[in-house]
Amino acid sequence: MWRLFVVVPCLTACADPEPPRCVEDGETACFRGVFRKLLGGTVEGVRVCAPQQNDIACVTSDVDGGWKMPGLPLDEDVYLTARHEDGVPALFPQNTTHDDYGWYKVVVPPSIMELHANRLDVSLNPERGHVLFLVWEGLNWDGVDTPNVPDVSVRVLDGPADVFYSDALGLASDRLEVTSGSGAGGLLNVKPGTVRLRFKGPQGTCKRHMFHYAMDETGAFDVPIRAGFTTAIDVRCAP
Repeated sequence: MWRLFVVVPCLTACADPEPPRCVEDGETACFRGVFRKLLGGTVEGVRVCAPQQNDIACVTSDVDGGWKMPGLPLDEDVYLTARHEDGVPALFPQNTTHDDYGWYKVVVPPSIMELHANRLDVSLNPERGHVLFLVWEGLNWDGVDTPNVPDVSVRVLDGPADVFYSDALGLASDRLEVTSGSGAGGLLNVKPGTVRLRFKGPQGTCKRHMFHYAMDETGAFDVPIRAGFTTAIDVRCAP
């Protein structure tokens, strides 16, 4: 997903190699995906872990950026972490009912997060976590991007946290009050734990599941926050 927005966007990718196949056993879930660079090309050596699952070993992306992690519990909110020397530590939340979709993720350089902070006149706190989001019209099952959705607002439901929206280039702006054509935004320096969000688009509350924890009937969902990590979520919303 995420196309060439020289910045934040690029949590997922366009036409990359197909993720490795999982062997379905009907008793567990399996996540799989491909890591790529911000400006194209795959990333080998990304270490992917499931910190909540003590019995599942970490895996590492191969020369094609591919990885897979079988053995996850069914119908459960879990998150994976990803580390690579060229990117910020990342966290990806997902409900395991959606294990049929390949994850195309981009390794976000530290300079991008610093750029967001600088444009908002804040400093990144290493004892806090951050969130980057991208709002899409639909799922890119075949690796081809669907349009980003502008005019989406985000409400923080359970505590103090400031949402920023990114301009058409995907750069944080202190002037926008809804998403621009990039569909991107985020939160910086969020207290570790969870933050509960609800997205509202041109046609009302966004209630179609995508890359995040399960939603409740109001469209609200929790986003896990870990100190030093950037949580990346994709939200599906009607334009």
